[in-house]
Amino acid sequence: MTQGREPQVYAAGVKELWQLPDDRFKAGSVIHTLGYPLPPETFGGGFIYGMAANVLDIGMVTGLDYKNPTTDPHNELQRMKEHPAVARMLDGARLIRYGAKAIPEGGLFAMPRPCADGLLIVGDSAGFLNGMRLKGIHLGMKSGMLAAETLWEALQADAFDRETLASYERRFKESWAYAELRTARNFHQGFHNGLLPGLINAGLATFTGGAGFGFINKLHGEPGYARMKKMGWQPKETPRAKIDNVLTFDKLTDVYNSGTMHEENQPSHLIVSDTNICRDRCTVEYGNPCRSFCPAAVYEPLFEKSDGKFEGRLQINFTNCVHCKTCDIADPYQIITWVPPQGGEGPVYTGM
Repeated sequence: MTQGREPQVYAAGVKELWQLPDDRFKAGSVIHTLGYPLPPETFGGGFIYGMAANVLDIGMVTGLDYKNPTTDPHNELQRMKEHPAVARMLDGARLIRYGAKAIPEGGLFAMPRPCADGLLIVGDSAGFLNGMRLKGIHLGMKSGMLAAETLWEALQADAFDRETLASYERRFKESWAYAELRTARNFHQGFHNGLLPGLINAGLATFTGGAGFGFINKLHGEPGYARMKKMGWQPKETPRAKIDNVLTFDKLTDVYNSGTMHEENQPSHLIVSDTNICRDRCTVEYGNPCRSFCPAAVYEPLFEKSDGKFEGRLQINFTNCVHCKTCDIADPYQIITWVPPQGGEGPVYTGM
């Protein structure tokens, strides 16, 4: 399904809902930010949305093609809230919900082929997200509508082979959804070398129909996990937010506010194919970045050095999982697989 396509690039979105004491932030108001508090070499930004009933949505999106293995998307949201302008918005407010989700930002050329024998792919799985506008719900809905039209045609013909279902891709290319995604096709890739080149590329894109540095067609990318540098590149820990449990919170407190629940005695739905790699290689080479990239404190490396080598085990607190799939995407060895949990448990998405 991905043959001939660019590698998909993802970002981790970490989000909190706050109950405001008054109407200081009007429903329908939108703020998007770029960069802060991330370093210039890391793609990302924040969002703040005013919702009904004086609820404020605030979140941080961190590109999972970062270089520093100590990058922590949850921590970046807490640091964003420490900014005086944001802290004033939340003065006297109360945290009511938390969640996280990985989003596909590779753009048009990273979208997989959307059909196969007996199969259509829609929504995020098919890459229907405009990274430039940080919007995807409307595109996901449109993909579902196009899929429904295709399936109606297939039902009438009683044929569900790839040739019949290929009209889904044709419908997409003839729709406004394709036109919109084409104008944003090189947005994320433009930030490959940092914030300033990315901004220049985005500016050029407004005059070139989305091409930017890609000129006629496309900028090439690479899988996000492949860009993570080993600890020798930057051993210094990224700055940490000061946790006060009023404005800023640790991961376990936010997990509680996600409402996530899993039966303790079921098999873990987070499968690490070789934990020896975690102990013998990842500890030395990357410092176990699973401690940082997971926004729910699922991974707890319990390794200690003894007689020149590391011993111990990887504790997987799978009941904390908020089902963002960041681990499956960001692990530099690609040995973590997220599968649906037994019984379908997980976080509460009410209001998210």
